[in-house]
Amino acid sequence: MVHHDEQMAYRLARLVCSLAVMLVITPTAWASPDFAKDIAPILRQHCVACHGADDVVENNLVLTSYAALMKGGKTGPALVPGQAKESLLYTMSAGLKEPKMPPDDAPGLNDKELKLLEAWIAAGAKPPAEMAPVAALKTPKIEVTGPVRSPIVALALHPRSSWLAVGHPDRVELLEPGTRKLLHSFPATTGVIADVAVSANGQRLAVASGETGLSGQVTVYETSDWSIVATLEGHKDIIYSCQLSADGTALLTGSYDRDLRFWNIGDQTSKRLAGHNDAVFGVALHPTRPLAASASGDRTVKVWNLTDGSRLDTFAQPAKEQSTIAIRPDGKHIAAAGVDMRLRVWEISPTAAEGTNPLLVARFAHEGPILKLVYSPSGDLLVTSSEDRRLKVWETKGYTQVAVFDRQPDWTPAIAVSPDDSQLFVGRMDGSLATIPLGSQLKQPVVQVAKLTEVPEGAVSAAAPALETAVIQEVEPNAEPATAQKLLVGQTAKGSFNTAGDEDLYAIEMIKGATIVLETKAGRNKSQADTKLEVLRADGTTVQRGWLQAVRDSWINFRPIDSNSGDVRVEFWEEMDLGQYLYMNGEVTKIARMPQGPDSGLLLVTSSGKRQTYFDTTAVAHQKDDPVYIVEAWPLGANVVDNGLPLFPIHYANDDDSERELGTDSRLTFVAPEDGTYFVRLADSRGFGGTGYDYELLARPLQPNFSVKLATAERTVPKGSGQRLTFTANRIDHFTAPIEIEVSGLPTGWFVTSPIIIDEGALEGRGAIWAAADAADLTDEQRGAIKITAKSSGESRDAGTFKKLALAEPAKFKVTLLPDDTRFTSTSDGLLLAAGTTITAKIIVERNGFDGDIKFDVDGLPFGVIVDNIGLSGVLIRKGETERQIFLTARPWVAPTSRLITAVSQNEGLQTSPAVTLEVVSPSQIATSAK
Repeated sequence: MVHHDEQMAYRLARLVCSLAVMLVITPTAWASPDFAKDIAPILRQHCVACHGADDVVENNLVLTSYAALMKGGKTGPALVPGQAKESLLYTMSAGLKEPKMPPDDAPGLNDKELKLLEAWIAAGAKPPAEMAPVAALKTPKIEVTGPVRSPIVALALHPRSSWLAVGHPDRVELLEPGTRKLLHSFPATTGVIADVAVSANGQRLAVASGETGLSGQVTVYETSDWSIVATLEGHKDIIYSCQLSADGTALLTGSYDRDLRFWNIGDQTSKRLAGHNDAVFGVALHPTRPLAASASGDRTVKVWNLTDGSRLDTFAQPAKEQSTIAIRPDGKHIAAAGVDMRLRVWEISPTAAEGTNPLLVARFAHEGPILKLVYSPSGDLLVTSSEDRRLKVWETKGYTQVAVFDRQPDWTPAIAVSPDDSQLFVGRMDGSLATIPLGSQLKQPVVQVAKLTEVPEGAVSAAAPALETAVIQEVEPNAEPATAQKLLVGQTAKGSFNTAGDEDLYAIEMIKGATIVLETKAGRNKSQADTKLEVLRADGTTVQRGWLQAVRDSWINFRPIDSNSGDVRVEFWEEMDLGQYLYMNGEVTKIARMPQGPDSGLLLVTSSGKRQTYFDTTAVAHQKDDPVYIVEAWPLGANVVDNGLPLFPIHYANDDDSERELGTDSRLTFVAPEDGTYFVRLADSRGFGGTGYDYELLARPLQPNFSVKLATAERTVPKGSGQRLTFTANRIDHFTAPIEIEVSGLPTGWFVTSPIIIDEGALEGRGAIWAAADAADLTDEQRGAIKITAKSSGESRDAGTFKKLALAEPAKFKVTLLPDDTRFTSTSDGLLLAAGTTITAKIIVERNGFDGDIKFDVDGLPFGVIVDNIGLSGVLIRKGETERQIFLTARPWVAPTSRLITAVSQNEGLQTSPAVTLEVVSPSQIATSAK
């Protein structure tokens, strides 16, 4: 009986459950399904992955909310209330109409879900009681057992300092800046808050928030009464950054969904700016132009045209994710930073078009990823914060660090500067808020000590005294200061390394600033000795010459190099510049040319085919992956600001002559830092010694001088064409001044690109000699009348003669270099190039029998002007073609100058075009100088 009762109870229970289910799923049931409870989960699971905002794949049908569902798509309404069998949403989900949804590669609705959907539509497709979005996170609630921190993630200061908006993940607090009194507070409207922004007129506050992986939202408040002006939705992920326009009518947002949106707050419509391949972490609006900039996890910074939403430029220099960005209040610069710990600043050109916005600064700024950067309202200062818990202030003329504050108790992702630039507000991850005074002295021009040069300014040559004995013999022992032999300027000491490890010391009396050259002669005398020179103090320490501060780190990334090679492949070369010092494990070199295409390296300054070094350092071999640095040289006593990169001391020491003229012999220029006795230590660099290890040591005055030589004195020039002329300079004792080479006395029909300039510190200059089509052969008398003179610093030198100068039949092609854009054409029909910009020109060939490929160089360009964008093949006119457009780019630091330049073929006899004048001017001159 008991068993029978249990069976009856079980059957009754099943009957009740079945009736309950029928009441839910039967279309004619009196209790229709609820949208939020029953339908939204179905859409979330099966539909919104494809039918999400801005990413639809079927007829622009958006299913992220009840309102969007009822709006329908391109083909019309998604459903007809009360008629499930006439509703596409139901018939395509049930497979009653093609194409079936979801697609075959996704699981479809089960029977229960289909019946719920049919019942809801049949009952009138009623809206939910509260208009919640379809996509919403369901997260477990976890009880908090410890103290809760409330990080400060964003700050926004009213333009008149009326209040400070402090953004926490769950709320925004409005504080009185001075007293920190709470004036107002409101909670996050959805998800977590990531950014706050105030308009320049102070009338509106924007709060950006969102739910990860689902949606982003910005709530805009009217600051007069804190009423909500607009709630903006459209992003499919959390919004990380927002900025209001000055008048508060427009808003720019960036999201983890990789998009930016530019909003019209009045009608709540937006323009989508798509192009990043990763999250957009930072956005910035231009103060006066319809431009925007963004920083992304895809390691780029982009510039946008807000009128049509197009991308104007992409800055690809960053090596890692970019997390913060700002535009200077005057609209001239974009600053960005991120995980690679570098501060980069680009100049915004008048058009902001691709390739016209040069990188001005690439500076190692912090020892950890940079979290935030902001310009002060005046634009005179830039503040950065980092995971290294440092806050730094930079002036914005040269972006030199002017202040660094003590390490903060926690990261500071939130920064704001008062309207008068006097106070810095910082919000930290531990929830603390601090105010730091910014002294007015930070805006003062940065007084910087002159950088260290090979021979410091003010150094004077030590005059050679009249000597009875010009040569002295080494007397052992002389390895200690007490036994060091006295050596006078003008004397030569002859000695030898008698045993392995032998070291010889010579004492020299110097006055402060006096300069001498110490030079050995061993290898040139067929000695086995490989000398090394050092200058010591009485305590045996090497005299320090100065400091090398690393400002960019890198490494050799392709192959090792020996001690002679002038070609090196390094990482991040795009952020290096011509003329900069490159430090490689003790040696200092200088960049002469940037890589020309993907199969090219940095070209360093070479002398006689060997890599030249500076500050008397010695060239050595380097392995792949060896670290290298761009360095700046500073004298002792300079206030070198720590930037987190290494600081290398350099001393008065040399192994092999840095100018590579003396082989393994040594040469060292010494400038006495103060009055006193100094000791020259001479040793074999390998520690060898014995018979045959003789040397000579000369101490002589510094005697800067120069000479110039025509590299190839025999030239045969085709009629109607030209040939390259190469002049090499021998710079003696650090003579660095520019050298002008004049060629005069040419007969009618012959032309030279005179003057030919060897730039400051350079060792070579190129020009061309050109013969008209009707030129006549030169007589011996005419050739002898040609005079070549080199001039510099008020001095003139004979630079040789043409041993042979003859005519040849016309070449198989003729070359012409011409302007191709009137905007870049000067009044004299030459090329007009503003420093810091790029222009175009055209090379034209007239083929007279040669139909193959022709590669070209451009000779005569001043240092800092390069042929740009040459690609893998260089400047190439292919077989059958007759012209090629070229690009000329001038670095921003190139001084105004006028040069004669030529296009020179690399094959078929090095044919040269007639000369064209290149005028390099300042950017302000370009409008008035152009036609």
